[in-house]
Amino acid sequence: MSERQDGLKESDFTVGRSRMNRLMHRVSELPSRLRLAGQGAWRGKERGLAVIAGVFLASLVITTVLAYGVGLSQLFFEESLKSEPIDAKIEYARTPIENVSGWSNNTTTMVEVCDELRNEFSQFNDCTLVLGRQGIHSGGLFNFDFVVAQPLEMRAITDDANPLWSNVSFDYPEAEDAGPPISDQRAIRFYGPEAFDGELAERYRPSIIAGSGEWPSPENMTEKRGVILPSTIASEAQASVGDVLETLTFAYVVDESTIFEGTVTDDNCAGEVTVENNEMMYCRVWMTVENLTVMGIYEPWPFGNPTLPFNPIFSTWDVLTEPQRGVLMDNDHMYLGLTIDRSALPTSSTAAAAEWLEALGKDVQDGTYTDEEVELYYTDIISGTITFLNIFLGLIQIFDYIIMIPIVVLSISVLIYGLVLSLEQRRREVSIHRVIGADGQSLQGMVLLELFVMSSVAWLAGYLLAMFSVPIVLSAVGFMEFRTGDFDVNPTLSVGSTIFTALTTLGLALLFGRSRARQFIELEIEEGVRKTTQAAEPKRWLHWLAFLFGMLAVVDTWLEARGNGDGIVSNFFLEGLIS
Repeated sequence: MSERQDGLKESDFTVGRSRMNRLMHRVSELPSRLRLAGQGAWRGKERGLAVIAGVFLASLVITTVLAYGVGLSQLFFEESLKSEPIDAKIEYARTPIENVSGWSNNTTTMVEVCDELRNEFSQFNDCTLVLGRQGIHSGGLFNFDFVVAQPLEMRAITDDANPLWSNVSFDYPEAEDAGPPISDQRAIRFYGPEAFDGELAERYRPSIIAGSGEWPSPENMTEKRGVILPSTIASEAQASVGDVLETLTFAYVVDESTIFEGTVTDDNCAGEVTVENNEMMYCRVWMTVENLTVMGIYEPWPFGNPTLPFNPIFSTWDVLTEPQRGVLMDNDHMYLGLTIDRSALPTSSTAAAAEWLEALGKDVQDGTYTDEEVELYYTDIISGTITFLNIFLGLIQIFDYIIMIPIVVLSISVLIYGLVLSLEQRRREVSIHRVIGADGQSLQGMVLLELFVMSSVAWLAGYLLAMFSVPIVLSAVGFMEFRTGDFDVNPTLSVGSTIFTALTTLGLALLFGRSRARQFIELEIEEGVRKTTQAAEPKRWLHWLAFLFGMLAVVDTWLEARGNGDGIVSNFFLEGLIS
């Protein structure tokens, strides 16, 4: 084979290249092609502005909705941690049964379990023995055992110097309305000394109303046989700090059965038989403690996770005798209240926090504690809160997506319009390229590469603007009014979400661009160089359809404003989509 005079090789031509060489050639030429496409897009930026606007708007909206969901979950998650100071409820692994190992009704033993947990797990920074709600002994917020376990319910308080206590009601129907049907009575918790010194005390102390006492030290709480009241109860009785309560009576559960079984009766119950909304019957026995002093009055916190009773009365288990404590523990009214070092808790997403907490709970349950080999069940309150948050945020996200859909459709319409406009302006250019020998595939690649460069810049600009604006949107407290919160919200999207936004916006741009470009490239040369083109018939049906949808939304909103129930459309999803 004779050597070419121009120094070129056969492999320098497309016809003579192998498939691998063609691929390598394309990769090596990609930077220069991108540079030329960028220069072409810049020179023709006027015709590409509509394309950029469409991709930018779609990227901005999709990224904002996804990042808003992430930021909202972070914000709600961190805010929800303030509602209940206790992060974990650790109880007996099984319901206590006499002469069965794995549990203890000795408070000293259970305090030692607390100490072992803190020493073995650095994630815990406080622990106290609590006499209160019964053990659940199973996971999940939506199982039957969750509503069966009962708190210690308040019955009466007497104060010889304050007769108003006789009229105070401890009914608490709001608690049942805010969660599953567990109990509609005000609860009481008896805390160990650790709850009045350390992390638990730091978390409870801010809820004490200024000028209404304090969250006392362990010594003061024990010495004065203290009790801490929610402000709703204190105001109803007109009680104040320093009042001495002669008696405080509460009820604990000694037996239970379903309504259908009906095994709990007045004949075999030494106390009162109560029938609850959870379809259970309970035998409750009253217990009374005497000579208590009001040490503080606290502001009730918002309803949150129902694992522990909402806004109870607090006291110390030092007001109970050891036999009384043993009776409560025999009937499963015992748990360990622990706090987690929240600085170690992942807050990047609720999913990461849930995985971290699940691993911690599994490690706790795998061991036995003290010489009595106490077995424990870990009920994670934070994970339960995450479950409720995911349900709540899911409903919010539905409306976000309803809002996102028409805006994205509008963005695609702007994109298609800009693309058609851009190609119309290049009609003569495409025809001239075809005259000098360019094939359709090369011309289509040139157009799509230029479109890719413009779309990539628009997508990146929309993505960055959305990530910058979401924290500002989350700080909104009114119309054009913003206030920085206590939490550092960092709504970072995952790699998968980022790829999704890129594929959605860039993919749609290239998909529509490919089909439109093919139509123009297939035009006859004579038609391409003509200065006049045949105008397309307007889609009047689309205009009328949009008008009818708009009028439907107007009428529906007007009817609702006039007090006509749900208006024309009662389904919330369809109503949100139309409106």
